[in-house]
Amino acid sequence: MVLLRRFLVLVALMFWQGGFLFYVSVVVPVGTAVLGSALRQGFITQQVTRWLNVSAIVALLILAAEWLLLPDDSIVRRRLRAGCWLVMALCQAVLHYLHQQLSLLMQGKGRIVLDPEAFYPLHRVYLWTHTLQWFVALLFLGLTLSAWKAEDRKEVI
Repeated sequence: MVLLRRFLVLVALMFWQGGFLFYVSVVVPVGTAVLGSALRQGFITQQVTRWLNVSAIVALLILAAEWLLLPDDSIVRRRLRAGCWLVMALCQAVLHYLHQQLSLLMQGKGRIVLDPEAFYPLHRVYLWTHTLQWFVALLFLGLTLSAWKAEDRKEVI
């Protein structure tokens, strides 16, 4: 069960955060170059983001279960992992809200941004929120690996 639990945690994080990182660092620049427009790429991203949000919810549920099921004698590490999870979940709630607001400012027919002065500052907040979430997910992963190492030491003894 330990191996399965860890496997699910890693797959959830890889799919969610790895997918996000690959999309942001490869797909968006390539799509923008091929389509000749960041705006056109933005309408694709609007659709993809819905699936990224679904993967986030699934991953956050798996990470919460991992936090609850992993016996961790380190109170500090346990609290830090809980704090990381809470920050990731709050970021996800903010991202969901911002995605809705940004979508309201986008018109699919004609592919136009209805109010660029409102859209772009909101989009910047969206990107920074994702960046914070990604960083905290890495911190959560590091803490989880440390907890797994401690768990393995207990099994050997």
